[in-house]
Amino acid sequence: MSSAADTTIGIRLYGVSLNVRCDHVELLDYLTRLLPGLHGAPDTSPDVEVTGHWITDPPERGESLFPDATDLETLGKRMYIGDDDLVWFKTGRDRDLQLRFRQGDASPRFDVAYCYRPTDKKLAQRPNLKYRKFFDLLRYLVYYPAAWHLERTRGWTMIHAAAVGDGSRAILIGGPGGSGKTTTALALVANAGMTLLSENLVFCDGTRIYPLPEPLRLDDDSLALLGDGLEKSGGLEPLDAPGSKSKSMYWLDRPSDDDGTAPALVFIPQFSARGYVRALEPAAASERLAAVNRLTLEVNDYYWYTAALDMLWPEPGNARRQLEALEQLTSVAPCYTLGIDRRAGIAPVVENVLGCLPHSATPLQEANR
Repeated sequence: MSSAADTTIGIRLYGVSLNVRCDHVELLDYLTRLLPGLHGAPDTSPDVEVTGHWITDPPERGESLFPDATDLETLGKRMYIGDDDLVWFKTGRDRDLQLRFRQGDASPRFDVAYCYRPTDKKLAQRPNLKYRKFFDLLRYLVYYPAAWHLERTRGWTMIHAAAVGDGSRAILIGGPGGSGKTTTALALVANAGMTLLSENLVFCDGTRIYPLPEPLRLDDDSLALLGDGLEKSGGLEPLDAPGSKSKSMYWLDRPSDDDGTAPALVFIPQFSARGYVRALEPAAASERLAAVNRLTLEVNDYYWYTAALDMLWPEPGNARRQLEALEQLTSVAPCYTLGIDRRAGIAPVVENVLGCLPHSATPLQEANR
Protein backbone atom coordinates (compact mmCIF):
# COMPACT_ATOMS: atom_id res chain seq x y z
CA MET A 1 0.00 0.00 0.00
CA SER A 2 2.90 2.39 0.77
CA SER A 3 5.31 3.50 -1.89
CA ALA A 4 8.99 4.37 -2.21
CA ALA A 5 7.97 8.01 -1.95
CA ASP A 6 7.09 7.53 1.72
CA THR A 7 8.63 10.08 4.06
CA THR A 8 9.39 9.47 7.73
CA ILE A 9 9.70 11.91 10.62
CA GLY A 10 10.47 11.36 14.27
CA ILE A 11 8.16 12.59 17.04
CA ARG A 12 9.11 12.80 20.72
CA LEU A 13 6.44 13.30 23.37
CA TYR A 14 7.33 13.00 27.08
CA GLY A 15 10.18 10.66 26.22
CA VAL A 16 8.11 8.45 23.90
CA SER A 17 9.65 8.22 20.44
CA LEU A 18 7.49 7.65 17.38
CA ASN A 19 8.59 7.22 13.81
CA VAL A 20 5.73 8.40 11.60
CA ARG A 21 5.86 7.45 7.92
CA CYS A 22 3.29 8.59 5.39
CA ASP A 23 2.70 7.99 1.68
CA HIS A 24 1.02 11.39 1.28
CA VAL A 25 3.47 14.27 1.56
CA GLU A 26 0.78 16.90 2.09
CA LEU A 27 -0.59 15.05 5.13
CA LEU A 28 2.86 14.68 6.67
CA ASP A 29 3.63 18.35 6.04
CA TYR A 30 0.36 19.29 7.77
CA LEU A 31 1.35 17.22 10.82
CA THR A 32 4.72 18.94 11.10
CA ARG A 33 3.05 22.37 10.96
CA LEU A 34 0.74 21.35 13.81
CA LEU A 35 3.60 20.01 15.96
CA PRO A 36 6.39 22.61 15.96
CA GLY A 37 9.27 21.60 18.19
CA LEU A 38 8.13 17.98 18.56
CA HIS A 39 9.34 16.54 15.26
CA GLY A 40 12.78 15.86 13.87
CA ALA A 41 14.84 13.08 12.35
CA PRO A 42 13.53 9.51 12.71
CA ASP A 43 14.72 7.52 15.74
CA THR A 44 16.92 4.51 15.13
CA SER A 45 15.04 2.57 17.85
CA PRO A 46 11.56 4.10 18.19
CA ASP A 47 9.07 2.95 20.81
CA VAL A 48 6.35 2.72 18.14
CA GLU A 49 6.40 2.87 14.34
CA VAL A 50 3.32 4.39 12.70
CA THR A 51 2.49 4.41 8.99
CA GLY A 52 -0.22 6.57 7.47
CA HIS A 53 -1.93 5.59 4.21
CA TRP A 54 -3.99 8.24 2.37
CA ILE A 55 -6.08 6.44 -0.26
CA THR A 56 -7.88 8.41 -2.95
CA ASP A 57 -8.89 5.41 -5.12
CA PRO A 58 -10.41 3.17 -2.47
CA PRO A 59 -12.12 -0.20 -2.89
CA GLU A 60 -15.68 -0.90 -1.82
CA ARG A 61 -16.47 -0.14 1.80
CA GLY A 62 -16.15 -3.12 4.12
CA GLU A 63 -13.18 -4.67 2.31
CA SER A 64 -9.88 -4.92 4.14
CA LEU A 65 -7.17 -2.61 2.80
CA PHE A 66 -4.50 -5.07 3.97
CA PRO A 67 -4.28 -7.97 1.46
CA ASP A 68 -2.86 -10.53 3.90
CA ALA A 69 -5.42 -9.80 6.64
CA THR A 70 -7.66 -12.70 5.64
CA ASP A 71 -4.85 -15.10 6.58
CA LEU A 72 -5.63 -14.23 10.19
CA GLU A 73 -8.51 -15.58 12.26
CA THR A 74 -11.86 -13.77 12.15
CA LEU A 75 -12.80 -11.82 15.29
CA GLY A 76 -16.47 -10.92 15.04
CA LYS A 77 -17.72 -8.80 12.14
CA ARG A 78 -15.01 -6.17 12.16
CA MET A 79 -11.59 -7.65 12.91
CA TYR A 80 -9.01 -10.24 11.97
CA ILE A 81 -6.58 -11.34 14.68
CA GLY A 82 -3.41 -13.38 15.09
CA ASP A 83 -0.88 -13.85 17.89
CA ASP A 84 0.76 -10.50 17.17
CA ASP A 85 -1.42 -8.93 14.51
CA LEU A 86 -4.88 -7.34 14.54
CA VAL A 87 -6.62 -5.74 11.55
CA TRP A 88 -9.67 -3.56 12.19
CA PHE A 89 -11.29 -3.23 8.77
CA LYS A 90 -14.66 -1.83 9.93
CA THR A 91 -14.00 0.74 12.63
CA GLY A 92 -17.15 1.96 14.27
CA ARG A 93 -16.30 5.66 14.35
CA ASP A 94 -15.47 6.23 10.70
CA ARG A 95 -16.35 3.74 7.98
CA ASP A 96 -13.47 5.06 5.85
CA LEU A 97 -10.83 4.43 8.55
CA GLN A 98 -8.99 1.12 8.96
CA LEU A 99 -6.32 0.25 11.53
CA ARG A 100 -3.71 -2.44 11.92
CA PHE A 101 -1.61 -3.26 14.98
CA ARG A 102 1.27 -5.73 14.83
CA GLN A 103 4.60 -6.49 16.40
CA GLY A 104 7.59 -5.47 14.29
CA ASP A 105 11.13 -6.74 14.59
CA ALA A 106 11.97 -4.36 17.46
CA SER A 107 8.83 -2.33 18.24
CA PRO A 108 5.06 -2.28 17.67
CA ARG A 109 3.96 -1.18 14.22
CA PHE A 110 0.67 0.63 13.74
CA ASP A 111 -0.97 1.29 10.35
CA VAL A 112 -3.59 4.01 9.86
CA ALA A 113 -5.38 3.82 6.51
CA TYR A 114 -7.91 6.44 5.47
CA CYS A 115 -10.03 6.31 2.29
CA TYR A 116 -10.75 9.84 1.11
CA ARG A 117 -13.92 9.78 -1.00
CA PRO A 118 -15.80 13.08 -0.59
CA THR A 119 -18.84 13.88 -2.69
CA ASP A 120 -19.03 17.10 -4.65
CA LYS A 121 -21.87 18.21 -2.38
CA LYS A 122 -19.81 17.68 0.76
CA LEU A 123 -16.82 19.53 -0.72
CA ALA A 124 -19.06 22.47 -1.59
CA GLN A 125 -20.35 22.59 1.98
CA ARG A 126 -16.95 22.05 3.61
CA PRO A 127 -14.10 23.28 1.38
CA ASN A 128 -11.56 22.51 4.14
CA LEU A 129 -12.77 18.92 4.49
CA LYS A 130 -9.38 17.44 3.56
CA TYR A 131 -7.62 19.41 6.28
CA ARG A 132 -10.29 18.49 8.80
CA LYS A 133 -9.54 14.84 8.04
CA PHE A 134 -5.81 15.57 8.36
CA PHE A 135 -6.47 17.05 11.81
CA ASP A 136 -8.50 14.00 12.86
CA LEU A 137 -5.74 11.65 11.68
CA LEU A 138 -3.27 13.49 13.92
CA ARG A 139 -4.82 11.61 16.84
CA TYR A 140 -4.28 8.18 15.28
CA LEU A 141 -0.84 8.92 13.86
CA VAL A 142 0.66 10.64 16.92
CA TYR A 143 -1.40 11.23 20.06
CA TYR A 144 -3.11 7.89 20.54
CA PRO A 145 0.00 5.72 19.97
CA ALA A 146 2.04 7.93 22.34
CA ALA A 147 -0.76 7.96 24.94
CA TRP A 148 -1.06 4.17 24.76
CA HIS A 149 2.67 3.78 25.34
CA LEU A 150 2.57 6.20 28.30
CA GLU A 151 -0.45 4.34 29.69
CA ARG A 152 1.26 0.95 29.47
CA THR A 153 4.73 1.99 30.63
CA ARG A 154 4.00 4.74 33.19
CA GLY A 155 0.37 4.33 34.19
CA TRP A 156 -0.68 7.71 32.78
CA THR A 157 -4.33 8.35 31.95
CA MET A 158 -5.91 10.96 29.68
CA ILE A 159 -8.43 13.48 31.02
CA HIS A 160 -10.63 15.89 29.09
CA ALA A 161 -9.73 19.03 30.99
CA ALA A 162 -8.22 22.46 30.73
CA ALA A 163 -5.34 23.26 33.05
CA VAL A 164 -3.70 26.48 34.21
CA GLY A 165 -0.52 26.94 36.19
CA ASP A 166 -0.28 29.02 39.34
CA GLY A 167 3.40 28.96 40.13
CA SER A 168 4.40 25.38 40.88
CA ARG A 169 0.84 24.08 41.06
CA ALA A 170 -1.90 23.33 38.55
CA ILE A 171 -5.62 23.99 38.56
CA LEU A 172 -7.59 21.43 36.59
CA ILE A 173 -10.96 22.25 35.01
CA GLY A 174 -12.60 19.12 33.67
CA GLY A 175 -15.85 18.89 31.76
CA PRO A 176 -17.49 17.85 28.51
CA GLY A 177 -17.42 20.13 25.49
CA GLY A 178 -19.37 23.35 25.99
CA SER A 179 -19.34 23.21 29.80
CA GLY A 180 -17.17 26.30 30.25
CA LYS A 181 -13.78 24.75 30.96
CA THR A 182 -11.89 26.63 28.23
CA THR A 183 -13.58 29.94 29.05
CA THR A 184 -12.73 29.52 32.74
CA ALA A 185 -9.11 28.64 31.99
CA LEU A 186 -8.64 31.62 29.67
CA ALA A 187 -10.28 33.93 32.20
CA LEU A 188 -7.81 32.80 34.87
CA VAL A 189 -4.96 33.57 32.46
CA ALA A 190 -6.31 36.99 31.49
CA ASN A 191 -7.51 38.12 34.92
CA ALA A 192 -5.45 36.26 37.49
CA GLY A 193 -2.00 36.16 35.89
CA MET A 194 -1.92 32.38 35.56
CA THR A 195 -0.33 30.46 32.69
CA LEU A 196 -2.24 28.27 30.27
CA LEU A 197 -1.06 24.65 30.33
CA SER A 198 -3.82 23.11 28.22
CA GLU A 199 -7.33 23.99 27.12
CA ASN A 200 -8.50 20.52 26.11
CA LEU A 201 -6.56 17.41 27.20
CA VAL A 202 -4.06 16.46 29.90
CA PHE A 203 -2.31 13.33 31.08
CA CYS A 204 -2.24 12.41 34.76
CA ASP A 205 -0.35 9.76 36.72
CA GLY A 206 -2.36 10.40 39.88
CA THR A 207 -0.03 12.97 41.44
CA ARG A 208 1.16 15.12 38.50
CA ILE A 209 -0.48 16.84 35.53
CA TYR A 210 1.13 16.73 32.07
CA PRO A 211 -0.51 18.85 29.33
CA LEU A 212 -0.96 17.22 25.96
CA PRO A 213 0.94 19.46 23.52
CA GLU A 214 -1.73 19.81 20.84
CA PRO A 215 -2.79 22.83 18.78
CA LEU A 216 -5.28 25.13 20.48
CA ARG A 217 -8.46 25.90 18.57
CA LEU A 218 -9.86 29.25 19.68
CA ASP A 219 -12.82 31.20 18.36
CA ASP A 220 -13.20 34.99 18.37
CA ASP A 221 -14.98 34.97 21.75
CA SER A 222 -12.10 33.07 23.36
CA LEU A 223 -9.51 35.43 21.91
CA ALA A 224 -11.51 38.46 23.07
CA LEU A 225 -11.67 36.98 26.55
CA LEU A 226 -7.89 36.62 26.63
CA GLY A 227 -7.40 40.22 25.52
CA ASP A 228 -4.26 41.66 27.07
CA GLY A 229 -3.75 38.38 28.91
CA LEU A 230 -2.59 36.73 25.71
CA GLU A 231 1.07 37.28 26.61
CA LYS A 232 0.48 35.75 30.05
CA SER A 233 -0.76 32.55 28.43
CA GLY A 234 2.79 31.42 27.77
CA GLY A 235 2.87 32.66 24.19
CA LEU A 236 0.26 31.71 21.61
CA GLU A 237 1.65 31.46 18.10
CA PRO A 238 -0.76 31.36 15.12
CA LEU A 239 -0.34 28.18 13.10
CA ASP A 240 -0.09 28.42 9.34
CA ALA A 241 -2.54 25.58 8.77
CA PRO A 242 -6.19 25.55 7.67
CA GLY A 243 -8.59 24.86 10.52
CA SER A 244 -12.31 24.84 11.07
CA LYS A 245 -14.48 27.68 9.79
CA SER A 246 -15.21 29.16 13.22
CA LYS A 247 -11.88 28.61 14.99
CA SER A 248 -8.25 29.47 14.38
CA MET A 249 -5.38 27.27 15.48
CA TYR A 250 -2.53 28.32 17.75
CA TRP A 251 0.51 26.65 19.23
CA LEU A 252 1.16 27.13 22.92
CA ASP A 253 4.85 27.51 23.65
CA ARG A 254 4.91 25.55 26.90
CA PRO A 255 8.03 25.29 29.03
CA SER A 256 9.82 21.97 28.68
CA ASP A 257 8.82 20.18 31.86
CA ASP A 258 8.70 16.41 31.69
CA ASP A 259 8.26 16.34 35.48
CA GLY A 260 4.71 17.68 35.23
CA THR A 261 2.91 19.93 37.71
CA ALA A 262 1.34 19.06 41.05
CA PRO A 263 -2.46 19.52 41.03
CA ALA A 264 -3.79 22.01 43.58
CA LEU A 265 -7.50 22.06 42.74
CA VAL A 266 -9.97 20.22 40.52
CA PHE A 267 -13.12 21.93 39.22
CA ILE A 268 -16.01 20.47 37.26
CA PRO A 269 -17.98 23.42 35.81
CA GLN A 270 -21.60 23.60 34.73
CA PHE A 271 -23.85 26.48 33.79
CA SER A 272 -26.30 27.60 36.43
CA ALA A 273 -28.87 30.31 37.20
CA ARG A 274 -26.63 31.35 40.09
CA GLY A 275 -22.86 31.22 40.45
CA TYR A 276 -21.47 28.97 43.16
CA VAL A 277 -18.61 26.72 44.20
CA ARG A 278 -19.38 23.56 46.16
CA ALA A 279 -17.04 20.99 47.63
CA LEU A 280 -17.19 17.60 45.93
CA GLU A 281 -16.24 14.35 47.65
CA PRO A 282 -13.16 12.70 46.08
CA ALA A 283 -15.01 9.50 45.18
CA ALA A 284 -17.78 11.45 43.44
CA ALA A 285 -15.23 13.69 41.68
CA SER A 286 -13.29 10.73 40.25
CA GLU A 287 -16.53 9.19 38.97
CA ARG A 288 -17.50 12.47 37.33
CA LEU A 289 -14.13 12.84 35.63
CA ALA A 290 -14.46 9.28 34.33
CA ALA A 291 -17.94 10.14 33.06
CA VAL A 292 -16.61 13.30 31.39
CA ASN A 293 -14.06 11.17 29.54
CA ARG A 294 -16.74 8.80 28.30
CA LEU A 295 -18.87 11.73 27.13
CA THR A 296 -16.03 13.37 25.22
CA LEU A 297 -15.29 12.42 21.62
CA GLU A 298 -11.48 12.65 21.74
CA VAL A 299 -11.11 10.53 24.88
CA ASN A 300 -13.93 8.12 24.08
CA ASP A 301 -12.34 7.53 20.67
CA TYR A 302 -9.07 6.80 22.45
CA TYR A 303 -10.87 4.21 24.60
CA TRP A 304 -12.17 2.25 21.64
CA TYR A 305 -8.80 2.59 19.87
CA THR A 306 -6.97 1.07 22.84
CA ALA A 307 -9.69 -1.57 23.27
CA ALA A 308 -8.36 -3.21 20.10
CA LEU A 309 -4.83 -3.08 21.50
CA ASP A 310 -6.06 -4.60 24.77
CA MET A 311 -7.72 -7.36 22.77
CA LEU A 312 -4.45 -8.08 20.98
CA TRP A 313 -2.00 -7.50 23.84
CA PRO A 314 -3.92 -7.64 27.14
CA GLU A 315 -2.09 -6.44 30.22
CA PRO A 316 -3.68 -7.56 33.49
CA GLY A 317 -4.60 -4.65 35.76
CA ASN A 318 -4.24 -1.91 33.15
CA ALA A 319 -7.93 -0.90 33.11
CA ARG A 320 -7.97 -0.78 36.90
CA ARG A 321 -4.87 1.42 37.01
CA GLN A 322 -6.56 4.03 34.81
CA LEU A 323 -9.38 4.44 37.33
CA GLU A 324 -6.92 4.42 40.22
CA ALA A 325 -5.07 7.39 38.69
CA LEU A 326 -8.30 9.42 38.75
CA GLU A 327 -9.00 8.30 42.32
CA GLN A 328 -5.52 9.33 43.42
CA LEU A 329 -5.80 12.71 41.67
CA THR A 330 -9.06 13.55 43.43
CA SER A 331 -7.69 12.40 46.77
CA VAL A 332 -4.64 14.71 46.66
CA ALA A 333 -6.39 17.82 45.23
CA PRO A 334 -9.58 19.35 46.68
CA CYS A 335 -12.46 19.02 44.22
CA TYR A 336 -15.38 21.36 43.54
CA THR A 337 -18.44 21.76 41.37
CA LEU A 338 -18.25 25.21 39.78
CA GLY A 339 -21.56 26.85 38.91
CA ILE A 340 -21.26 29.47 36.17
CA ASP A 341 -23.91 32.16 35.76
CA ARG A 342 -23.41 33.45 32.22
CA ARG A 343 -25.35 36.66 32.92
CA ALA A 344 -22.94 37.66 35.71
CA GLY A 345 -19.89 37.57 33.45
CA ILE A 346 -16.56 35.93 34.08
CA ALA A 347 -15.32 37.98 37.08
CA PRO A 348 -17.34 36.06 39.72
CA VAL A 349 -16.12 32.76 38.27
CA VAL A 350 -12.49 33.85 38.62
CA GLU A 351 -13.13 35.08 42.15
CA ASN A 352 -14.76 31.79 43.14
CA VAL A 353 -11.80 29.80 41.80
CA LEU A 354 -9.26 32.03 43.54
CA GLY A 355 -11.25 31.76 46.75
CA CYS A 356 -10.62 28.01 46.82
CA LEU A 357 -6.84 28.40 46.75
CA PRO A 358 -5.26 27.81 50.16
CA HIS A 359 -3.76 31.29 50.41
CA SER A 360 -6.95 33.25 49.71
CA ALA A 361 -10.62 33.56 50.62
CA THR A 362 -13.21 35.96 49.26
CA PRO A 363 -16.60 37.08 50.57
CA LEU A 364 -18.24 36.01 47.31
CA GLN A 365 -16.82 32.52 47.50
CA GLU A 366 -17.85 32.12 51.14
CA ALA A 367 -21.36 33.43 50.45
CA ASN A 368 -21.94 30.93 47.68
CA ARG A 369 -20.85 27.85 49.57
